[in-house]
Amino acid sequence: MRKILTLVLVVSSLSFGQKIHVPPVARFVLENGLTIILMEYKKVPLVHLRLVARGGSAQDPDGLEGAASMTTSLMREGTTNRTAPEIAEAIDLTGGSLTVASGLDYCAAKAEVMAKDIDAGLDLFSDVILNPVFPVEEIKRERKRRLAKLDALKEEPSSIASITFSKTVYGSHPYGRQSFGTKASLELLKREHLVDFYRRTFLPNNSMLVAVGDFNSQEILGKIKSVFDGWRLGARRDVSLPPPSLVRGRNIVLVNKADVTQTQIRVGNIGVDIRNPDYFPITVANTVFGGGFTSRLVEELRVKRSLTYGASSRFSRYMFGGVYSIDTFTKNKTITETINVVLEELKKFRERGPTKEEWQKAQNYIAGSFARSLQTPAALAAEISDIELYGFPKDYLESYIENIRAVQLADVQRVAHEYFPLDDLLLVLVTPAQETLPAIKQYGEVSILELRDAIQ
Repeated sequence: MRKILTLVLVVSSLSFGQKIHVPPVARFVLENGLTIILMEYKKVPLVHLRLVARGGSAQDPDGLEGAASMTTSLMREGTTNRTAPEIAEAIDLTGGSLTVASGLDYCAAKAEVMAKDIDAGLDLFSDVILNPVFPVEEIKRERKRRLAKLDALKEEPSSIASITFSKTVYGSHPYGRQSFGTKASLELLKREHLVDFYRRTFLPNNSMLVAVGDFNSQEILGKIKSVFDGWRLGARRDVSLPPPSLVRGRNIVLVNKADVTQTQIRVGNIGVDIRNPDYFPITVANTVFGGGFTSRLVEELRVKRSLTYGASSRFSRYMFGGVYSIDTFTKNKTITETINVVLEELKKFRERGPTKEEWQKAQNYIAGSFARSLQTPAALAAEISDIELYGFPKDYLESYIENIRAVQLADVQRVAHEYFPLDDLLLVLVTPAQETLPAIKQYGEVSILELRDAIQ
């Protein structure tokens, strides 16, 4: 084992008079390639463990959507040492939590226990990561549960809209797959597929383990080494992907759901990847437009016109791409009025950007939110693992608020025009299609998608 470096992250927030001090971080690499990052955080008597393996649901084999999600869900459903009920009982006895899940770019195992229970927690955590057996009966049970969930999703207009928007905007790109699985893929997924995904992803030289909490670094390092040092390294898979393509022109998809009285609306296009250099100006711009309770979208759609109870916009960013989306809903009879307001606000924002007051208010809001977000071991562990996974600067936490404060009004005006598209947009509506179609044709080319094809 060799010690790579120790860095100190001290984040000072001048917003709202707050000052946050993030404790020192120590980084090590074991001989098998496992990166270990430790932070002593003694404000609460907890320890949070987070292991991240590169490669998530975007690496699902073609036709086997759900492989990553199924693999991670079943890792805690039985090991060579414990059955699923024994794992559940063991974590319950500590009063802690243990989960394994997949995202688009990575898979993550997380455990949180009281500091006094770290030995039991680490033993259980490592067992789930190192020794899953993927019992056939548990696979059958999980498949049945997911198939039932897919049927249930057809009664959730918000989920239908979000899933359809993601699949349509990404097109054939792996980020657009139904990562939970489809009816067809879930029937095809077998134990050997899950074992293969596990073996190609959960490798020490493809993973990092972040520990944040009430411990002595040298003591917990020894404990971690004792359980993970024998983990055998392997050949890392290539997880690189091409960037997704922009939607060109105005495209409208009506998902036909005849029984809804309110229409879910999604508007947007391909956005930016996780390392886009304009991240900080974009963050300020989006906070003004649709990222907060006092945003323009909320003001125009909810406060002034009572067209909806909620409206928001966001940039979802991943390693190789992302999307920009506006989410809202309205009564069927006010669909066109709502869309007109959204498009008009986009047009005004692109042309003029925010006011000086909006710009400063957004900076203050972001700075305060960031300061408050770093108050738990789990939140700190997530930030630390993102820094490592995505190659952010080592002073990312230290300089975050400074970078937000450095965003000038002209920067926000520039990104508002560059990253908030108006002429190239995808609109997805979950609505009674035949009823909505005549009024919606004015916005662009329209296609109708039956519900059975939206949630596959």
